[in-house]
Amino acid sequence: MDIAHLKTFLEIYRIRHFGKAAQILFITQSAASARIKLLEERLGVKLFTRERHAIEPTPAGHRFHKYAEMTVSGWEQARLMIALPERFNHSLSIGYLPDTWHLFLKDWMDDIQLELPETALNMTIHAGQNVQELILGNALDIGFVFEPINSPRLISINITSLILKLFSNQPSMTLEEAISEGYVMVDWGARFEYEHSRAFPYFPGASLRTNYGVMALDLLREGKRSAYLPDQVVTSNLNEQPLYLVDGAPTFERHLYAVYRSECESIKLIETLINKITALAQGKFL
Repeated sequence: MDIAHLKTFLEIYRIRHFGKAAQILFITQSAASARIKLLEERLGVKLFTRERHAIEPTPAGHRFHKYAEMTVSGWEQARLMIALPERFNHSLSIGYLPDTWHLFLKDWMDDIQLELPETALNMTIHAGQNVQELILGNALDIGFVFEPINSPRLISINITSLILKLFSNQPSMTLEEAISEGYVMVDWGARFEYEHSRAFPYFPGASLRTNYGVMALDLLREGKRSAYLPDQVVTSNLNEQPLYLVDGAPTFERHLYAVYRSECESIKLIETLINKITALAQGKFL
């Protein structure tokens, strides 16, 4: 099975459009359709339903997605390792949630590379559940997530924590106003959802939801809105946009975890990386 066919499937799955996926992949729409047809013939199932302009994955397409992603990620990792310049002796494949990258890792990459000068880093962003599956499938060496992953095959190390506070783009907004119309509900993980429901038992629900804190920050640029955000995000954006703490709002604590396989050829290298990141986190948040 050609990797190009899997990449085509993943791109169509992501944007739900054959023509746009073909443009991104620099192929014709007919070529994209032919690749999917060949995949469907080899698998013996339909991967997408096509009704007029609506493209949706079938149940089989949804199930196939994680295997296609693991295969493509594993192939890219192998290709990069084989093609490494001679000065690199090792390679690590690292997966992030979008917010773990923006909040933490992007500011630490220079220090990490100085700590691991002979290691090439392949960095990708994924959804939380995908990080777990990709690590278990050997497509990632290590992932950074906000929830520990309970698996006998995985180790979860608490790197650091962040405090989530309720911020508004309007001064003097009351707590009742902040969690009513204009409230942006950010998915900071299952634990946050549970604690949030206990803190606000009569919460009517949010008209805007996102799993990306930086997206919530962008939404707070307009209108009369509020959201739970970490101090780190707000502090780094003070010059662009003033935000205000909502008086009386409860705070929530989230943790950054490094997750990796307990049996892994690169475990010593991973532990060196974790020790460096832990030291950087302690220096930043003391």
